[in-house]
Amino acid sequence: MKRISAVLVLISLVTLQSCEEVVDEIYQNKQEQNAVSPYRGNYTGTYTGDVSGNLIINVSEKGTIEIIRNTLNSSESYITGFINASFNTTNRAPSGFMLIGNLNSKMGTWEMGSSKGNWTVKKN
Repeated sequence: MKRISAVLVLISLVTLQSCEEVVDEIYQNKQEQNAVSPYRGNYTGTYTGDVSGNLIINVSEKGTIEIIRNTLNSSESYITGFINASFNTTNRAPSGFMLIGNLNSKMGTWEMGSSKGNWTVKKN
């Protein structure tokens, strides 16, 4: 009888611990969903080098980044994200254009195939 009671107490404690972990995880997920990127907003600037043009960087509340590259003849955009303050450099525009750098310094380099250069932006 004592053995059965001890097992039931142990099962109850494990169940309570599991429920507490679930509640903690729900709370943490909710906090992450409510987090706002410190970089949110619109940035404008230029890129120079082998080719040049204007840049627009739009950062959403959740940290999704839209990069728009304008030249005299065309415009293209791509979506990327952050790794800390740096751009996630695995995403590229259809032409292969991508920014390397971060929004702490608001500058960096860019590349597109064998073309390269520098970029700078300011927050609007």
